[in-house]
Parts: sequence; structure tokens; C-alpha cells
Amino acid sequence: MKTVIITGASSGIGRTTAQLFAEKNWKTLLISRNEDKLKELTTSLPHSEYFICDLSQAESIEKLFSQLTPYLKDIKALVNNAGIYKPNNSDNDNDSIWEEHFNSNLMSAVRLTRLLWPTLKNNKSCILNVSSTLALRPIENAGAYSALKAAMNNWTQSLALEGASFGVRANAICPGIVDTPIHKFHKSSDKDLIELQSQLDKLQPLGRIGQPQDIASTIVHMCSDECSWLTGTLLNIDGGMMLNSSPS
Repeated sequence: MKTVIITGASSGIGRTTAQLFAEKNWKTLLISRNEDKLKELTTSLPHSEYFICDLSQAESIEKLFSQLTPYLKDIKALVNNAGIYKPNNSDNDNDSIWEEHFNSNLMSAVRLTRLLWPTLKNNKSCILNVSSTLALRPIENAGAYSALKAAMNNWTQSLALEGASFGVRANAICPGIVDTPIHKFHKSSDKDLIELQSQLDKLQPLGRIGQPQDIASTIVHMCSDECSWLTGTLLNIDGGMMLNSSPS
């Protein structure tokens, strides 16, 4: 059975991605720090296992890798979805916030992919990195996040070149504004936050922010055999927002 590893699988894009892979009869190996949510999710999915890991810590990833060893022969896809978002600017900047973004948004994926690289090459697997439109068009108060997602994009294309001769494909998707728990307006009844979401809807030519399903369905498709000639791609999924002359 084809097996996929999904990080940040307990909520939002990662959770919906796991559900869609399961619908396609993939075995799902789900990774997150939230055991309660992972346990609840795996009970609803066939052929599913979960692993608790703080991906911002190198030692935790090494321990995770040893737990994944029994499943290596069937791994056909790795979805590096885990990450954080914390605003920062030059007025409140410090090394700590950059280091947190560095370890959570870039090195978490780099370290796990590095350990799995022999397996990914042997299995001719697919790597799918979840980046952001902010990697391509930064906005104020998001310098660390934007910079590290831009680094992820560049690294993705390096992986595509390195893996091509082994049949490994590497791509990144760049979601726009998606309704997930990373945003304060997610499932909020606060009138101001509801109004904020309404204003954000207007930034997209298609007239709405994204839903996890919009992103997850593309992830599953890009990891499928139907996309066997797709590698090194940075794909915007943003309702057309990047077509606007200004991000605000």
C-alpha cells in the first residue's frame, strides 16, 4: 500500500490532506505535537498511524525517524506541511523569532527530508513542501516568515534537480489566505474578526479566502502518478490574489 508522511497533520491543511489521501486508499503516517487531535483523527481513518514530534527540535526528528523505520519500504510521498506564523518587524525584531521560524518553517522539513532521502530515492517518491505566497510577495510585519518560506522554495527546486535522476519529484505549493487555525478569525464569533475575514475575501479575484480542501486536493493530485512529469514547480493556490497589483 502506498504510504504518505504528513507533518502538521492535526489540523487545517494537514488534517484535510490526510483525509483525502485516506480516501484514495493511501496509508497515512501523521505527525504533529498535538496527541489528542492526532489520536482522534487516526480513529476515523483506515490504515493510519500517528507520531508525536516537535519538529523544531533536531533530536525529536531523529527519534521520529527511528519510529518510521518499519514503514520505509512503502513511502511514496512526503508532505512537509508543519510550520508556524508569528508577525515580526524591524521595531520588535530579535534573534529568537528568526530562530523559531528557521527551525519550524525550514529546518523541520530539511532535517526530516535528509533522513528520509535514501528511502525517497529508492522508492522514487514525491516531496511536497507547503510554502506560501508570502515567499513570492512579502508584506510588512512578516519578514521572518516570508524569508524562510522563500528559502523553502529555493530548496525545493534544488531537491528537484538532485532527485530527478532517481525519479524523485519535489514541488512546493504557495497557498494564499486559507481559513485555518493559524488565523485569529478561524471559527470566531467576534464581529471585528468576522468583518476582517469579509475584507480578506475581497482581496481575491475569486471573491473568497481559501479552505483547507482547496489546498489539500491539489497536494494529493501533485503526489499522484497523474503528475509524474511535474517537478521543481512552485504553484500558487490563492484565488488569484497574486494577480492583484498590490497585496493590500
